[in-house]
Amino acid sequence: MPQTENVDVLIVGSGPAGMSTALHLIDADRSWTGRTVVVDRAVHPRDKLCGGGITGDGDRVLEGLGLRYDGPQVLVQELELIYRSHNHSMNGDPVFRVVRRNEFDHWLAKLGQKQGLELRQGEAVTSVVPKRDHIEVVTDRAVFHAKVVVAADGSNSTVLKELKWNRTAGQARLLEVLTSETPDTRAFQDGVAMFDFSQAGAGLQGYYWEFPSMIGDQAFLNRGVFDSRVQSRRPRAALKQVLSESFANRGRDLADFSLKGHPIRWFQSDSPVSAPRILLAGDSAGVDPFLGEGISYALGYGQVAADAIVDAFARNDLSFVGYADRIQAHPLLSGLKTRVALAKLIYWPRMVWQQELAWRLSSMILSGFQRYRRGFGTRTSTG
Repeated sequence: MPQTENVDVLIVGSGPAGMSTALHLIDADRSWTGRTVVVDRAVHPRDKLCGGGITGDGDRVLEGLGLRYDGPQVLVQELELIYRSHNHSMNGDPVFRVVRRNEFDHWLAKLGQKQGLELRQGEAVTSVVPKRDHIEVVTDRAVFHAKVVVAADGSNSTVLKELKWNRTAGQARLLEVLTSETPDTRAFQDGVAMFDFSQAGAGLQGYYWEFPSMIGDQAFLNRGVFDSRVQSRRPRAALKQVLSESFANRGRDLADFSLKGHPIRWFQSDSPVSAPRILLAGDSAGVDPFLGEGISYALGYGQVAADAIVDAFARNDLSFVGYADRIQAHPLLSGLKTRVALAKLIYWPRMVWQQELAWRLSSMILSGFQRYRRGFGTRTSTG
């Protein structure tokens, strides 16, 4: 049997949520470096399915740590929202940035290691058992007795499965494809990304997207289809067929490309996000079901989790009964309830006329939002 290791904080998952938690702990007090261990079954840089969009809210969380990602990225200056003949454009400087998740996550991991954080990669969690005065976490290399465990291991969280938490509802679906492109297209020259909601008539509770992305010096479009499933009683849309039709409408054959998919767990206010000695962060806690935005929310979760941990140890109370309230009070995460309500409103319609009404309403909401956000412009047109 491996030797038992005692640790104050064990973070499972070294993606944006897990590393944000660790970096915020270290930012609060350097002593957390020696009191925290991060484990991940993968090894950086590892492939990660994701559109790669980081909004200004995510940037502000990083800036609070004195950080700014300067790796390969594409600045999106215009976001097109399309529904059939209707077009609504958002302009910003930028609206968001598109990064490659393998590169961005590796950057965060290296930042933690540079500050002395113990990051154990290629180490999978196999068991999680709450005890009276600790959480016993068994990996394929060690046995940890942790005072606090942060489950930051994604929508298919091993920690939650081991704890047998019933969180089956609120799961979106996503399919993703990368297509090689020439950099002289409008997407790259003008920094244009697109969300197309026209497939709502096919039962899709979401959209088709195209994000400009760079892999080395090669231009790619990150394309995919997102199905929020906020109306869970409705039949599931045939995602591969929806994506194939979206490709065909743009002169592409989906059969020519490698297809990948994964779930996204979205936020539900009545779903538990903590237990004594256990916190959820990032996708395991739930992110945005309207647009599927995850990176910025994951970074925000890390900030809240770290604050809760520091306070819990200071008060010698590891129950974390107020963690949900902390999430609701955070400037970024407090908007998750609104995103859920907006998703249920926009993706509710079944009939074409209802979809048209929802689209016009969403355009009005976005226009109103932009009036209160500096650096954003808006344009709506009907063909």
